[in-house]
Amino acid sequence: MRQRIELWQRVFDTDDNAISKALSKLTWDLAAFSCVVEMVRQAPDADDGKRLNGMVLEMLVSGFWSTTMQGVRRLAERETIHGHRGVCSLGGLLMDARAVRQRVTRRVFVEDIAGLEYNYAATEERYWRFLHAQTPGQAYWVPREYHYEPSVQRHALFDWLSGTTPGTSTPEDLIREDVFDTLERRLAQLDGVMEHVNVEIAHAATEFSRTGRALQQWNLDDAKAAIKELAQIAQLVGEWFCFSGIGTVLPHPQFDQFAHLDQPLFTGDRRQIQATWDSLEREISQWHNVDPRSL
Repeated sequence: MRQRIELWQRVFDTDDNAISKALSKLTWDLAAFSCVVEMVRQAPDADDGKRLNGMVLEMLVSGFWSTTMQGVRRLAERETIHGHRGVCSLGGLLMDARAVRQRVTRRVFVEDIAGLEYNYAATEERYWRFLHAQTPGQAYWVPREYHYEPSVQRHALFDWLSGTTPGTSTPEDLIREDVFDTLERRLAQLDGVMEHVNVEIAHAATEFSRTGRALQQWNLDDAKAAIKELAQIAQLVGEWFCFSGIGTVLPHPQFDQFAHLDQPLFTGDRRQIQATWDSLEREISQWHNVDPRSL
């Protein structure tokens, strides 16, 4: 069981594609694109729209929607987290935890997942012995092994998860089935996004295949709501099965993210940009000339 818990913790926190890292990327992109939307709103008007370069803006817009929807899908998908086809997804982690529900006892929840002492009363007793042994009036540091409150809080959490009370609890208590049902229902609210990505982005679905499966509308508010839903589910799954969490999730910038926005995007020689475009256009225009004898 401990190896499985270590896998859960890697999938949630430490893997390059970990759930917490993917959520931070999604929230950063959401915040950045929201600022881009505000920039467009404030941009001066022209006869044919905003006085902005349509080519660059369209690239930003299409890139945001594609990566955001794919990011939501990757976190929500219900695939295995094991082996060569393992993925770092909330759906996969939740599915795996449910598969071993009978093994995630109260003792496992406190000792193996959280790394805390099960008997918090014994820890509290040692804490008070340590406290009484200190010289009155002098400052002292309480070693971690005497901190009993985290174990108390962990037991209280499992009381709710298992539907028990401190007076009826046992080391073999289990998490209620309906706890998993509730999380899965919340995750299922994102199935529409997953289907849309499958037919519009990840795969080139035919018109017949796309029918009834693509979203008719999905705006910035919908994107924010989807990411918020993932973040809240991740907080619970991380706290319960990894003894972790997402924190504030949106990274605080360690640099000025708005540097140079008051400057023009480009002040160089437009003829060089035109030459770059023209060169690519000439090259690409010949790609259809395929000699089958060269295959």
